[in-house]
Order: sequence, then C-alpha cells, then structure tokens
Amino acid sequence: MYKEIENKKHLTWIFYINAFISYLYNGIIGPLFIIYLLAININPAQIGIILAAQRISIIIFEVPTGIFADRYGRKKSILISFFIFAILFLLWYLLQNFYILILISILGGFAYTFQSGAKEALMIDTLALKNNDHKRNKIFTNISMIGNVGFIFGGLLATVIAIYSIKSIWLAASLANLLLFFLFLFFIQENFKYNHFKERNKMLFFLKTAINDLKSALKNQKIFLLIIINAIFSFIIAVYGLLYPILFKETINLPNYSFGLLGSLSALVGILGIFLVKRIAEKKNYFQTFNILSAALLLFFLLFGFKTIFLWSIIVFVLIEMTINSWYPIYQSLFNKFILDKNRSSILSINSTLGLLFIACGEILAGLLLNFLKPNLLIMVISPLFLIIIILIAKLQKIKKCPEQN
Repeated sequence: MYKEIENKKHLTWIFYINAFISYLYNGIIGPLFIIYLLAININPAQIGIILAAQRISIIIFEVPTGIFADRYGRKKSILISFFIFAILFLLWYLLQNFYILILISILGGFAYTFQSGAKEALMIDTLALKNNDHKRNKIFTNISMIGNVGFIFGGLLATVIAIYSIKSIWLAASLANLLLFFLFLFFIQENFKYNHFKERNKMLFFLKTAINDLKSALKNQKIFLLIIINAIFSFIIAVYGLLYPILFKETINLPNYSFGLLGSLSALVGILGIFLVKRIAEKKNYFQTFNILSAALLLFFLLFGFKTIFLWSIIVFVLIEMTINSWYPIYQSLFNKFILDKNRSSILSINSTLGLLFIACGEILAGLLLNFLKPNLLIMVISPLFLIIIILIAKLQKIKKCPEQN
C-alpha cells in the first residue's frame, strides 16, 4: 500500500512538470507570436486568418480525436500531440509563406485536440482521482498555480530570446514538446482497457446527444443567456488579443523583448485579480461581482483607446488583464451552477465550441478592420459590446426559475 501511494506521488509530479513546461513554452510564444508574424511581413488581416484557422481546426477535430483517445488510449493520443507539435514548431522556424503558415496553423489545431481532453482524463485515471474530491481539487489547484508560474518564467525567457533572435521561440517550443514526449513515454504507464464502441456509432451517438442537450439548454433561459454572454465575451477578447500587441508595437513602438515582460506581467496581475475578486465575491453575490467586472472592462477598454502614450497604455493594460483573468472564473462558477449533472459535459463542450467560433470570427474581423481603423480606435469601437453583456447579466439576475433540462 505504501509503495502504491509513493508511486502515485511520483506520477503526480509528472503531471506537475507537464503543466510547468506547457505553460512555460506558451509563455514564450504567446507574447511574441503576433510580433513575430509582423516581423516576417504578415499583415494584420493575414494574422487574423492564421489565428482563426487554428480555432476552426480545433472545432472540426475535437470529437474525432476524442474518440481516438477513448478507443486506442489517452497516452498514445497525447504522445501523438507532442510529436506533431515538435515538428510543427520546427516548421514555424523554417517557413514564412503565408499560405503554408495557414496549413501549419490548421495542423496545430489538429495536434492540440489529441491532448485537449485526453490529458485530463489520463491524469484522473492514472492518479485514481475520480472518487477522491479533496485530492482532485488539490491537484487541479496546484496545476493552475504551477502553470501560472511557468507562464511567468516563459515571459521572462521570451524577453531574453527576443533580444537575440525572436525566431528562436519556435526552437524552444519544439524542444519543450520533445521533452514532454519522452516524459510521458517513459514515466507514464496507462492501464488501458480497449473500448469496443465502433467509431462511427460512437460519433453518431455523440452528435445525437449533443443536439438533444443543445435543445435542452435553449429551454433553460439562464443557460441560454450565459452561452450568449460567453460568445460575446469571446469575440471581444479575440479582437483585443490581436489588437493590443499591434498597438504596443506599431503605435507606441515598444521593442520586441518587452513583450515577454508584458506576458509575465499579465500572468502576475491575473493571479492578483483572481485573489481580489474572490474576496469581493464573498462580500457581494456573484451576479453583482459579474456586473462590476463587466462594467469595469467597458471603462478600461474606452480608456485604453483614449490615449496611446506608454505609461497610460501600460496602466490600462494591467487593469484589463487583471479584470479579464478575474471575469472568467466568476462566469464558470455561474454557468456550472445552472447545468444539470446529467448533461454537464456536453453543455460545456457546446459552450466551448461556440466560444471558439466567435473567437475565430473576432480575429478575422479585427484583422480586416485594421485596414480602416487604428488599433486604439477599434478597441473603443468594440467596447460597447460590454453594455450588451451588462444588460444580459441584469436580465439573468431577474430570472427566478428556469424549466429543468430534460
């Protein structure tokens, strides 16, 4: 028994290391991705298409690769993901043609889906977390904190890399995925039982269930409004995510290395924001906190577009990042409150898929509108969308009873 506990402890650290390395290389790439594309003469409209291509790819391949993981093994699925990513990041390093980058981005979305659900499922099975609420919550919390620390260090590394060669971010990411590949290959053993579902039948069953759950969700006013709120928020954040690096680079003329520092700063203030909002939510109800955060984002977006001088933009950037990171946990808490357990997974998947679709639309539209508007003006133009969110939250709060989902 003691050896089994020690082994589980050893395996837990494998997943902690995975979280750190994954967030580390995302902390390297994330802050510099758009800056790199601008450096190789990819224009904002093309950047929007490249980003959207990956989102759409994830939507298309999420279900088939999930079925693959269930049928042939989660570990195998994760290893495929790491291996493909290691190759794709090398291709990002070697190739700069716009159309080839779209293809690489599509393949990146495909690679991501092999691990998106499989990694969490493998961890729960390997560490026997399904029926251990305390241990499961502790491990997920630890992974979140370790991941944030990894992202902060990634941003600092991105700063160093950008000073010497911004192109090297892809080599760092490729190496990270190779390390993760060998980590899982040699240290994780999956006791996998073959799933006898036929893939075609399972796909039809999933689609039928998803359609039924979607109909059920539409009958529940609170869930329906929260799905709409998530879609609008996803659109806004997608536009903002494309615009702010371009604003800092082309309008304020920040050097490339500073974007790594911005990434680390974003992670730090995000942690602070979550802590502060948790305290606020304890004193006020979640609906009030949700509305306060949405109103704050409306104000901050207007302020962000109002002036384009260094100190002003940095201060407002910090306020936006802190609030965005605080907004989503409140949303998740409210959304999960109104979902019935029997169809929780499918409703969450529907919400996530719709969010990705609106992110893709936001990235494409933002890239195209930058041909006509400056980044700061475009940020101001989209800010009134937060008014719709505020109105929907107020309407949501007035709904006292909802029909149960069938």
